Amino acid sequence: MRFLKLAIITLILSLPAISMAVRSSAKMEVKPQTAQLDTTPPAITITSPDIKRGLKLVSKTSSLTVTGRATDDSGVASVTVNGTAAKLDEQGNFSADLLLKPGENRVTVIALDTGGNKGTESFTVSRQGDAVAAAPKVEAAVEDRGKSYALVVGINAYRQIPKLKTAVNDAKTVAAILKDDYGFTPIILLDGQATRAAILKELNNIKNKLNPDDRLLIYYAGHGWNDKDTETSYWLPVDADDKENTNWIEAKTITDQLKRSQARQVLVVADSCYAGSISRSFDPSLKGSGTRESYLKKMMEKPARILIASGGNEPVSDSGGSGHSIFADVFIKALKNPFESRFTAEEIMTRQIKESVAGRSDQTPEYKIIRNSGHDGGDFVFVRKR
Repeated sequence: MRFLKLAIITLILSLPAISMAVRSSAKMEVKPQTAQLDTTPPAITITSPDIKRGLKLVSKTSSLTVTGRATDDSGVASVTVNGTAAKLDEQGNFSADLLLKPGENRVTVIALDTGGNKGTESFTVSRQGDAVAAAPKVEAAVEDRGKSYALVVGINAYRQIPKLKTAVNDAKTVAAILKDDYGFTPIILLDGQATRAAILKELNNIKNKLNPDDRLLIYYAGHGWNDKDTETSYWLPVDADDKENTNWIEAKTITDQLKRSQARQVLVVADSCYAGSISRSFDPSLKGSGTRESYLKKMMEKPARILIASGGNEPVSDSGGSGHSIFADVFIKALKNPFESRFTAEEIMTRQIKESVAGRSDQTPEYKIIRNSGHDGGDFVFVRKR
């Protein structure tokens, strides 16, 4: 009996420890497990364009559609192609359109999964440059076509007829501009050098050296005369006599020399009463199809024999232009400050000379075709060198 009581007492005393052990065991059994971290990036497969190892991707168009599939066990959150969000479906299929620049283009595809892991695929595509039509090289063509010559005559000190004041200065200034700004080789005859024989000799010398691609500009500043009875125009060289015309230079003499010249373009600029029978009326126009470059090219290729006269048959001024005649002053300024680096004689006449001269004097400059000289639809084209 005593033994049974002792056993019961011992059992009662050990119950708290057993309870604590069971409680501790229970706690150990329900302790949560630590989760495994996802560090695997999404896998990317490019389906278009077709990337093949060792082969260069080439595109003939300005745009490219990139398609493919991105996969990941935790799910794909986004796909970008060169920083632009691609269209993405539930299966990870993506699509994006790109614009390509001519030459090499690097394309980078980036996929992010829900854990922030990043997968990357890159490739290079080369866009072929578009064919570009070469611009017409009118200026180069004009500059490269032969040589440019100028015969420049200026006479103040007439021996037997009234002297002039500004013709020599006009001729010197024009010759300098033609040489320095336009690349001409000038032959200059001033005062006593400008006899009838000397003028015709130099004109003949130049004519004989001219090739088909060369150009000739004749500038004359001096007295001129138009005989209305015979419809004949004359230049009056320094040895001209007002009592008889033996030493006068008839317009037809100059015209004949121009007709025999091989030069494609010839321009006569006369600051005198010169027009008359050497020219015929002409109404030029820039209207028509094509660009200004094609117009210049056409004018350059066709034979041209053009006259710019400071006036018709009316007297022209020998002063009024700050040391130059009114016409020479306007002509010089137009050459020094042209509206374009390339221009025709007609353009400089209508845009810069005619109105300015007529507005300052009683003379009206004229632009005409030289009669019976071989003109065939072209014009004299100036090309400024600097």
